[in-house]
Amino acid sequence: MKKKLRIGKRIAAIGMTALMAVGSLTACGNSGNSGGTVTVSFMYGGDVAIVELYNSLIEEFNNTAGKEAKVKVKGIPKTGSLDSVLAQQLPGDNGPDVVSMSDKEFKKYTAYLDDMTGKIDQAVLNDFYPNAIDRYHYNIEKTTSNSEDPLYGIPGYNDATVIYYNKGALESAGVICISVDEENLDAYNSGDTKDNNGKTKADYGIENDVPAKGFYRSVSPFVPAEDETNGASWTMPTDDEILIFNDRIPMNWDEIEDVGLLCTQERNKKSATKYGYYSEYWFNYGWSVGGDCLEDMTGNGDWTFALPGNLPNYIVQEGKTYTGVYSGITYKEGDTLEIRDIVDAKAGDSISYDTDGSTYFYYTVNGSEASVRDFSQEIANGTLTELPSTRQAFSRFCYLAGEGGINVCPYPDAFTGSNAVYYFTSGSLAFLLEEVSCASSINKMMAGEWGIAPIPVYKTYTEPENPECDTVAKQGKAASHSMGYPVCINKKSIVKDEAYVFINWLATDGQKFMAENGEISSRRSDQEIYLEHSPYDNAKAVLSSAENAGAGDWWYMPDTNWISVWADPLNGKVRYGLMEFDEYLYAYIEETNARLKEYKK
Repeated sequence: MKKKLRIGKRIAAIGMTALMAVGSLTACGNSGNSGGTVTVSFMYGGDVAIVELYNSLIEEFNNTAGKEAKVKVKGIPKTGSLDSVLAQQLPGDNGPDVVSMSDKEFKKYTAYLDDMTGKIDQAVLNDFYPNAIDRYHYNIEKTTSNSEDPLYGIPGYNDATVIYYNKGALESAGVICISVDEENLDAYNSGDTKDNNGKTKADYGIENDVPAKGFYRSVSPFVPAEDETNGASWTMPTDDEILIFNDRIPMNWDEIEDVGLLCTQERNKKSATKYGYYSEYWFNYGWSVGGDCLEDMTGNGDWTFALPGNLPNYIVQEGKTYTGVYSGITYKEGDTLEIRDIVDAKAGDSISYDTDGSTYFYYTVNGSEASVRDFSQEIANGTLTELPSTRQAFSRFCYLAGEGGINVCPYPDAFTGSNAVYYFTSGSLAFLLEEVSCASSINKMMAGEWGIAPIPVYKTYTEPENPECDTVAKQGKAASHSMGYPVCINKKSIVKDEAYVFINWLATDGQKFMAENGEISSRRSDQEIYLEHSPYDNAKAVLSSAENAGAGDWWYMPDTNWISVWADPLNGKVRYGLMEFDEYLYAYIEETNARLKEYKK
C-alpha cells in the first residue's frame, strides 16, 4: 500500500474536536448573521471516516469559497445513522439547513427536501457519474428515479465496493500474486517489463505467458456445467500446476469460485483460510448481466420483483446503439436492455408478471404470456449479445454458500458478535467484497498482507476448458454497488441561497478537494487527480468501481420492508440448505409484489 494518509486520518483531531463542540442544533429559522456572514447549519452522519471527511470539507469551504461569499457552514456531525434524528427534526421548523444522510434514508425524507432541479448548472451535473447522480432524482408519487424526475440531492461521498484479498493466504495456497494491467500484458510477457509490484516474470519464477485472466490455473480451470450447483467437478491443482492471481483484471464467476474453493478448508485441508470468498450482496451478479431485483414494467413506477426472471438479457456491443421498441430509449455500447424492451411488446401495451405459484414465472403482455422479441438480426449483425437471465445470475450468487451450494462463503451466523471485515482481517477469509471505507481498518490489522482487486464480472471464453484461452466470447457490464451520502437542502431553510453556495462548491471544488486528498470523487473530471493521489496501489480498481457503482436495494423504496420479505428467508433458509432455490423463489414472489404496490401513491 502507498504510504499516504486518507483525509479521515489527516483531520482526526479536527473531527474529534468538532464532535465534542457540538452542543445544540442551530435551527434553520435562526441561522446567524454575524458581521455580514450568514451561517448555514449542516448535519451529517455515517461512520467515523465519513464524519471526518465532511469535517474536512467544511473546514476547506469555510477557509476558501465560504469566506469569499460570506457564508459559514456550521457542522453538526452525528456518528451513525441519522434516521431517528431526521424523523424528529425535518417535519418541524428547527431542522438543519443542509443535511447528508445515507442512501438508506434518502427516499424516506425527500418530502422535506428542496427540489434542486434547475438550481445547479447542468454542465456540473453532467460531470457526475450517472450512477452517482441519477439515484437522487425521485418522483414521490410514482416512486421512480427517472432523469426527468425532481432532483433532491447531489453526491457528497460515494463509498464504492471492491474486492479485498489476503495475499499471504493466496501465496500459502501456491498462488502467485501479480499486478499487470491488461493493456500491458504483452509487454510483460516479453519478459523485460515489470508489473505494478515492481517484479518481472522471472522474479516470480513464471516461465509461460500469462493470459488475460483474473485467476489462471495452467492445467484444469474450473468450468462447472450449466446445471452444476455444488462444485462437484472442481479438482485440486496438481503439484506442477501454475496458479496466478492478477489483481488488475476482473475474475469471471468461474475464476472467483475456482480460487475460492482452493482457499476453503472443506475442499483444501491445507488452506490457511476457512473460507475462500464472502459477499453478502447479489448486486454485481444480477447487474452484470443486466438484471435487477426490481423492474419497472412501464417506466411509471409499476414495479415487479424480478430476481426470478427467466428471460435472457441483452447487452449492446462496442460501437453500436439500439433503440428500444417499447421505451424509445437509445441504448449505447455496454448498456443492457430493460425488460420492457426484451418482451415482444409495443408502447402502450400493459406488461405484467404471473406465476402458477410453484414452478413457473413469466411476463404477460395485455394479459397473455409474453414472448421474447426476435433479436436474431441484431445478434447476427453484432449489435446485441445474449446474456444469462437474472434468475441464472441470482442462483449463481446463492449457490456460493450453504449445503446445497459450493460452500465457499461462510454462513450468516459466522459473524455473530463480529462483522465480515474482522472475519477477513483475522485470517478466516481469502476474498471479501466490501466498501472502500473499510480499507483503513483492514490496513491496521493486515499491513502489507492485503490488496484490492476489481469486482468479478460475467465473462465467458471461446474455449473455456483451455487454460491459455483468454479470448472473450461474451461479457456483461462492469457492475458494483456503493453506499452514497447525498447532500440535500431542507426546503424550510430560510438561508437557501447561502445553502446553494455550499452545495455548488461541494459539487465542484469540493469533489476535486476530495480527489486531491485521496478520497473518491463522484466526477469524471477528477479521475486523473484521484489516480495521482489515491493511497491505494490499485487505484484503478477503486476508480472503476466508483464509476460503475449503483445504489443498493436499500435505496429502491422509502423503506426496506419489501426487502425483508425475500431477503430474510434467503439468509435464514436457502443459505443453510433448509429450502431449495426454486421453492424459495416462488414462495415469496407474490408477497413481495403485493408489498411493492403499497408504495405507489
